[in-house]
Amino acid sequence: MNNEQLTDLLNRYDLNQPKPIFLRHNENRTYRVQEKSGRNYLLRIHDPFVPEMQGPQHRYEGIVAELAMLEQWGQWRDRDVQVPIRSREGELVTVFEMGGRKLNASLLTWLDGRDLVKNDLPNIEIIRKLGEQLAELHAFFRQYEPLGIEARPHQGRAYNDKMAGVIRSGVEKGLFTAADADTVEETLRLVNERLKDRGGEDGMDLIHGDIGLGNTILTSDGDIRLIDFGFYGRGYTLTDTAMALMVLPADKREIFLKAYYGEQGWTDEHLREIDGFMLAAIIGYYVFQFGNEQMHDWMREKMPILCSEYCRPFLAGEPMLERIGF
Repeated sequence: MNNEQLTDLLNRYDLNQPKPIFLRHNENRTYRVQEKSGRNYLLRIHDPFVPEMQGPQHRYEGIVAELAMLEQWGQWRDRDVQVPIRSREGELVTVFEMGGRKLNASLLTWLDGRDLVKNDLPNIEIIRKLGEQLAELHAFFRQYEPLGIEARPHQGRAYNDKMAGVIRSGVEKGLFTAADADTVEETLRLVNERLKDRGGEDGMDLIHGDIGLGNTILTSDGDIRLIDFGFYGRGYTLTDTAMALMVLPADKREIFLKAYYGEQGWTDEHLREIDGFMLAAIIGYYVFQFGNEQMHDWMREKMPILCSEYCRPFLAGEPMLERIGF
């Protein structure tokens, strides 16, 4: 986008002499927007760099559902979170035209801080705050009546079946062997068997859906905040829990679990299910990057390792909590 197009777009919001600074173009095209007063915002143009990454989270109805949730999340919390800014017309999503295409844009408040990095994670207080932040988000989700949730991505049993099919299609492309595709399919089938009495095909809970270092902010005052709800939708809360655990050192994961579960604690069944959700999350990354040819050599190299070191031991009943990640 050129400066004139950005200016026209930002003029649709009640901002004081906004100055956009390009950040990156990945799943969205993003800009940091600074007002004359010094206040900052995040502008997202929902147009992925790789067209194959396009999903329901980029469509108008899906974005509205995400932003409606974030608006309520901001009202529910008593501390700063990233919330949407409505346009002058009162809209959550701004539709504009560029190069003959209609695109969707949204504006969020800015959180001062930086992405969490691995070097932060030996810090017990940071791990504890991450567990508390996720527990608080899930508490909000349990009482939130979702708007337009049918337009959001879901990570339930149907999604696991879909992932198995995508991996299977990679055999013909020369990305995976048939044996590895069989192993992934068996892994996801076992995960689904354990979930057969847990809600419908889309999952029974609301989830963030993409917990990771890049979507976790260490704020300037030392708090932890989760950002980037692009995969918010139906699923299972243990998906979020498993994703968070994977970024932590194995010997620190119990600290997170204590902070997340509190006095009620966790059960062996929780841990068994977390094992499967960890593997489903890893397989999900392969599926998300499937259309990105730059990742294909990486996939060819890593898939045999995933199957031999993690999936097959999982199928044999071995615990994964201390084995996967970091």
